[in-house]
Amino acid sequence: MTDTPPAHPVLADLDWPLRTAHLVLRPARPEDAAAIWPWYGREDVQEYTTTRPADLAAMQDWWDEPSRLASTLVAERDGVIVATGMIKVQDAWGQSDVAEQARGTLAELGWTVDPGRQGEGIGTELAAALLDVAVDGLGVRRVVAECFAVNTASRRVMEKIGMRLEALHREDSLHRSGRWMDGATYAILASEHTAGARMTGSDETAPHQETR
Repeated sequence: MTDTPPAHPVLADLDWPLRTAHLVLRPARPEDAAAIWPWYGREDVQEYTTTRPADLAAMQDWWDEPSRLASTLVAERDGVIVATGMIKVQDAWGQSDVAEQARGTLAELGWTVDPGRQGEGIGTELAAALLDVAVDGLGVRRVVAECFAVNTASRRVMEKIGMRLEALHREDSLHRSGRWMDGATYAILASEHTAGARMTGSDETAPHQETR
């Protein structure tokens, strides 16, 4: 008889909404795309985002992809969506005979913040909450986040929530401008993370790319 590994929890299994000092987090819904589009469609936001929808219809099609909705949260402040967050659970690499034990043990974080709300500490507070959810709610053992190396605002957020710079990749990422740009990888182990820690204070938070 072969033992079946226990199923890993997913975002939908957790208790929502999650309240932090100033934000209310909940799973994304299809109708959120229209609320987010006025700021997500801005050129300064799309400077670093992975996807650049041309209009609301394209945004809705992209947003509605089932795996995206399943890994996306929205953050509200005073009833208004001010940011989106991603927690994408993945399999860590493992040798073939132990690969099953590595499944679902890694999470990648990402976030995008309404640029009109810069200076309110939203990026840091959201990223800290995403890290808590990944470690305490989803039970992963390692959390990573990646960005263009020039995106210093996102790098500051990663550092504020305790993530360390693990790699700078030379010209590994093609920007939509046509330039090859350096990338930065940050990470933290669950064993290094203090559960429930909340980072506060203002930061000028540029949009962080969700994935690369």
